[in-house]
Amino acid sequence: MQIECPHCCAKLQLGKPKPGRYKPKCKRCGEEFLIQVGSEAPPRVRVGKLKPAASSRSRRDAPTVAEPRTADAAQAVGQTVAAEQTVDQTVDQDHSSVSSPAVKISAGTAAQLKDAPSGGPAPSGDESDDKDAATGPPSRLGGYRIIRMLGRGAMGAVYQAKQVSLDRDVALKTIRTRLTENPASLARFTREAYAAAQLAHHNVVQIYDFGEDDGQLYFSMEWIRGGSLGDLVRDKGSLDPKLAATYILQAARGLQFAHRSGMVHRDVKPANLLLSEDGVVKVADLGLVKVPDQIDPESSGEELSYSGLQSGTQVTMQGTAIGTPAYMAPEQSADATAVDHRADIYSLGCSLFYLLAGRSPYAATEISEVIQQHAHAALPDLAEIQPRVPQPLCQIVARAMAKRPSDRYGSLAEMIDDLQSFLGVESLMGFSPSREQADRWEILAERYAKTQLVKRFSGKLFVALAAAAVLITLASPLISLQVFLLGPVMLVTACIVAVVLATTTEQSAIADHVRRWLGTLSWIEIGIASLASLILCLALVVLAAGLWIGAVLGLILGAGIGAGYHFAVTVTAAKAGKPTLEEARRFVRDLRIEGAEEEGLRDFLARYAGAGWQSIYEALFGYDALAEKRRRLSIDVSFDGPTESRSLRDRLCKALDRRANQKRQAADRKKLAQLEQRSLISQGVSAAQAREQSWQMASAIMETAHQTVEQSGKDERVIADVKRKRIKAMLADARSGRYKRPRDRYAALKFAFSGVSRLLAGCLLLAVFAFAAQSVDLFGEEVIRSVRSGDFDLQTVAGAVTTDALGQSTSLWSVGIAGALLCLSAFVSGWRMTPFAVVATIVILFGANLGLPGVGPAPAWIVAAAVGLVIYLPGVVYGERDMR
Repeated sequence: MQIECPHCCAKLQLGKPKPGRYKPKCKRCGEEFLIQVGSEAPPRVRVGKLKPAASSRSRRDAPTVAEPRTADAAQAVGQTVAAEQTVDQTVDQDHSSVSSPAVKISAGTAAQLKDAPSGGPAPSGDESDDKDAATGPPSRLGGYRIIRMLGRGAMGAVYQAKQVSLDRDVALKTIRTRLTENPASLARFTREAYAAAQLAHHNVVQIYDFGEDDGQLYFSMEWIRGGSLGDLVRDKGSLDPKLAATYILQAARGLQFAHRSGMVHRDVKPANLLLSEDGVVKVADLGLVKVPDQIDPESSGEELSYSGLQSGTQVTMQGTAIGTPAYMAPEQSADATAVDHRADIYSLGCSLFYLLAGRSPYAATEISEVIQQHAHAALPDLAEIQPRVPQPLCQIVARAMAKRPSDRYGSLAEMIDDLQSFLGVESLMGFSPSREQADRWEILAERYAKTQLVKRFSGKLFVALAAAAVLITLASPLISLQVFLLGPVMLVTACIVAVVLATTTEQSAIADHVRRWLGTLSWIEIGIASLASLILCLALVVLAAGLWIGAVLGLILGAGIGAGYHFAVTVTAAKAGKPTLEEARRFVRDLRIEGAEEEGLRDFLARYAGAGWQSIYEALFGYDALAEKRRRLSIDVSFDGPTESRSLRDRLCKALDRRANQKRQAADRKKLAQLEQRSLISQGVSAAQAREQSWQMASAIMETAHQTVEQSGKDERVIADVKRKRIKAMLADARSGRYKRPRDRYAALKFAFSGVSRLLAGCLLLAVFAFAAQSVDLFGEEVIRSVRSGDFDLQTVAGAVTTDALGQSTSLWSVGIAGALLCLSAFVSGWRMTPFAVVATIVILFGANLGLPGVGPAPAWIVAAAVGLVIYLPGVVYGERDMR
């Protein structure tokens, strides 16, 4: 077995060591290192550096370490015996080395040791990885908090992490330094991963984000609660034929979607097929395995084969072979850069064989033997290994695993049809339920809707609360100006408390979208918003010095109303609907196991749930899935159910989602451009030229990643070829200058006039209003007595005036109104709102001095405020149109 010295990366041959821990010396550098040999059969071998304390101990201080004699050590590393592990046993037992988010790792050794390669040339050492192996994983990476390391592979480490901004678990994969040191390779790799991140399919693990922190590139992906199909077989043995076919059918649908997007996985295996708790199979690592056709059109043609951050079970031989040998197509072992979608079909057939037989098709003590068996040996008789496997399913496996690509299924669509025929599922797209299934679902949906009746009044309750707040505010001068803040503070506090408490019981769409939007803000925006919030809080404190009674009462009442709504409505509805919801989840899971196509299944659930379909649909799949289903059904003339999204919650979530997507796209373009710029500079392009070309290439990458290919009448190979040619052409045009997407040269100026600046200006005006109101005793006893006695006019309530440097007088209320409207205009984040806001603010502050007359009992400053508000309205419409 070949290992490498963790100090000098020398390639060493390990003989047949006995179980235990050893500290041999490297024959090249003379440094001691640690080898741990497991007691399982075949043994698991780990290699790592010694801890500093351990290396300085004497032999008598470490009696638990079996240190071989010098001659024995020389024999151990000098022998040329090949890898002791058989390939299928490596795959089956190597579950502490991660190839998916759901795989476990044994604690205690992971922090000190890294896996020895299972064959082929050992990967070159990586100093940063060795450091992690000795000291443990980092505590944070970008916006992610590391929970634990799941494993380390040929290209980097895999962690379970928490995305702080969205409070969700993710699988975080890092890229080792040796790849990041090659800017051109890293840029190509990132393009493919970004393209895969745009693929949204129920049977594909979603790539969320990519980034760089202190030179460390990482990707975050969907965290699947469950395990891999490999884990399932290890725990329970071979699966029931119908269940195995269902799982592979789901994986085939996910891979078909990838193939039609121009991608070939090239490492399909049970460990990369993840099974969620809801019975959904998702293909993992798509996009983190090299896609050979998406390369620089002007590169030298050199192809690098990556192992997709896999474990030691991966093999890369002389830069040409990639994948896991136990599931690798014969042509893939010869040249991985030339394989097409049929290699994935072969690997999927091997995976189905594994699920049915409980073992991989071929096994040997040498990796080269396994590769030869895939190429030349007859396929083992599956019916003989597992007699209960029906003959039609054996034929599907045999055709998928044909030695020659031309003898296999021509596309995954053909394999999907055969699997659906075996399962008795209609081959038509969608899902056609039986009468019993439709009746049962209608009963479940109706029963759940009855438990959620109280939540239907949420919108009306909010309107009633808002109306009460307005009435209290208007009536406060008749009662006491000290309770002026009661209404607004009560409304805001009640909403915040209700939303925050909702996150403890169920997913809150508003809270999720607010976190998503906040996570896209830049540090400059966060800093300015924090400063504005600080000024606003100071202004409120100053105002509360005279109005503190109303503010305190508003906080108390608002907290009580919000908590009351949560426990009386949210908690009650959740408890009442929980039994029915659990039954609905089991019903949906059973339909998946029977082979129902996911999109068709969800369409059936929406159509047969009656008028109240949205509540149970959201409870099952989440708010984002509900919003997407609403969009699709709204343009479907055959659907006559409700698809409205006019509630305040829907409008707020839609606005936040639109803003977050715009900011995320801008951030992705910037990150892609930085990587492309490094790649171009490494190829000798000047810095100035690289800066311009990289921006154009980033734009081309994003545009091609979101493009779709017309699929009617075309198979996967044709669609993939069209997509790849388009990608190559656009990248070539971007480098040559033919592809031009104008750069926004006024981005900095637009940012200066964005909603963040309006928020800061509005808060400053409110602070001026607060301090001036206190200095002139605007809410003093004299004003209160005049209000109560009725001996007042609007000019009296306007209070004192301020005088600017030009001698123009302005009502304090005008300053407060102008500040409040500026703050509200910040929610229209586009820069086009600013010109309207500036004109409106000038009119509100100085309209009376500019000649605006009073109207009836209303003085000039009120007329000016009304005119300013009218000026704001077209700005809101124009600004929102810009956002769309």
